Amino acid sequence: MMKKDEQIFILEAAGLNGVCTNHRLTVTKAFGDTTAYLKDENFVYELGELLPDKVSVIVKAAACQALASNQPVTLRGLEFPNAQSVDIAIYPFVTGASVARQLLLLFTPPIRKVTDHSIFKPEDFQLLTRQHQAGLEEKLAKAEHKLELAYASMKSADENAQSVNEELQSANEEMLSANEELQSVNEELQTVNRQQQQINTELSESNDDLNNYFRSNINGQLFVDHNLLLKRFSPATVKHINLRETDIGRPLTHITTNIRLQSLVSDIQKVMLDGQTIIREAESTDGKIYQVMTMPYIHQNTDNIDGAIVSFYDITELKALLAALDISNKCLTESVAAMEVSQEKVSRLLEKEKLLNSLKSRFVSMASHEFKTPLTSIQLAAELIGSVALKLDHPIVKKYTDTIRSAVNNLTNILNDFLSLELLETGRVDPILSEFDVVKFATDITDDMQSLAKRGQQISYRHFGNDRFVTLNPSLLKNCIINLISNAIKYSGTDSLISFSTRITAGKLTIIISDNGIGIPEEDQKYLFEAFFRARNTENIPGTGLGLNIVTRYTALMNGKIRFKSQLGSGTAFTITFPVKVKQ
Repeated sequence: MMKKDEQIFILEAAGLNGVCTNHRLTVTKAFGDTTAYLKDENFVYELGELLPDKVSVIVKAAACQALASNQPVTLRGLEFPNAQSVDIAIYPFVTGASVARQLLLLFTPPIRKVTDHSIFKPEDFQLLTRQHQAGLEEKLAKAEHKLELAYASMKSADENAQSVNEELQSANEEMLSANEELQSVNEELQTVNRQQQQINTELSESNDDLNNYFRSNINGQLFVDHNLLLKRFSPATVKHINLRETDIGRPLTHITTNIRLQSLVSDIQKVMLDGQTIIREAESTDGKIYQVMTMPYIHQNTDNIDGAIVSFYDITELKALLAALDISNKCLTESVAAMEVSQEKVSRLLEKEKLLNSLKSRFVSMASHEFKTPLTSIQLAAELIGSVALKLDHPIVKKYTDTIRSAVNNLTNILNDFLSLELLETGRVDPILSEFDVVKFATDITDDMQSLAKRGQQISYRHFGNDRFVTLNPSLLKNCIINLISNAIKYSGTDSLISFSTRITAGKLTIIISDNGIGIPEEDQKYLFEAFFRARNTENIPGTGLGLNIVTRYTALMNGKIRFKSQLGSGTAFTITFPVKVKQ
């Protein structure tokens, strides 16, 4: 007895094209090139659904006849959309210990001079659909003949007429009762038919949803059954691992892909055995790196494992980013170690509180100024590299230079926060008031901050009232506004709106900055303006926790007040008010 794979090999070696089905006409194998005969349906296995509508009923009728008679049936001159004329030979057979018969369907060009009575030509196709009707007519004729004999017997035996009439009447009543029962059964069948149609509609919609899901999935996915035969795959799989439509129904071991993963078959077998998901990394022939996840295919009703699903995720860029992150972490670790050594040396020298405060102020001031020079150089170098990368159309270099510029800006903001805090602690901030146009002032800030916004973020500024001039310290006010808008950018998502408005009424300047970002947890709001405090939902977002403390203290220096409203997940609105003298 040949193995299943050897049979398929021999059929394809003989140049034959066709499929094998079980007794329910479900396709179990495909061999050769069947694209000219079968529809391009990745997830359908029913023979009638795979064949063109024009020939589907004829082929199914011939297949049923071959199963019933256990004799081969041949259809001649079938018209297919992608072929001029096709002959289909249908052979019933039994393999191994199986009791149910299976079918072998061969698609071949037309063959002339055929006299076999089991061959159907185009003019005979209607015969297949009329056979069942002819059988019913024959049974009806026999019933009519029996009634005629009964009627003749009634006429020849008048003495039994009354008895026969009573029997006929009783039979008629039974027939009426049977007819009522049949009518009831017919109504039930109609109800069942409607339910079945509804189920078919739902199944069709589910199949459409499944096909649309797989078509929209950018990651490759394939499904193999317990025999390692390829049953389905998403369109993206063709791009990732080089599959073809004709690979459906073939053993996975016979399919060549561009993914270098020798353990793929053994992983599938292990997953089907123990039901545990296996995740590995593999490299393709074009140098890309994939995460290959193999998980069991489980039937929900029975919890039986009937195959495996293999997903391919392109993680090439992620691996590159992780490598860059490792380098950054190493540099950061070295910097932290260096800072710890410096801190130990300073700690040994600062024995008294007065000397400690003095040295701390000097160190913060020196560090803030000394770090700004190399940071400026790094930022200038990154911009030069970015401009060169832009000319060379090198997106990777541009991406990393943008990362450097972002890191430099973050570090500069941190240094500015520490310097501002040091000046406030030592009392060296003496606000000098001057008169300026608040509308032009706010418009310039909006333009500057828009360039720092995330993708799709929009900063909207509006001024209310006719007065435009106020007397405040523009430097401290700018620091407050920039800090609040920076927080709105940082804690809001892409494609979001940040509202910024100013209003001068009744000798008071009101500034409102609101966003629809992550919001502030209610239990953290009472600590929001404390130095170095950060809300619990900002752990993964860079920051020092000094910005709002500095804004509060700058606002107080100008006799202003700050308040806020926030709801977790719905955003935050900060309001700052200053008493101002309106220009007459």
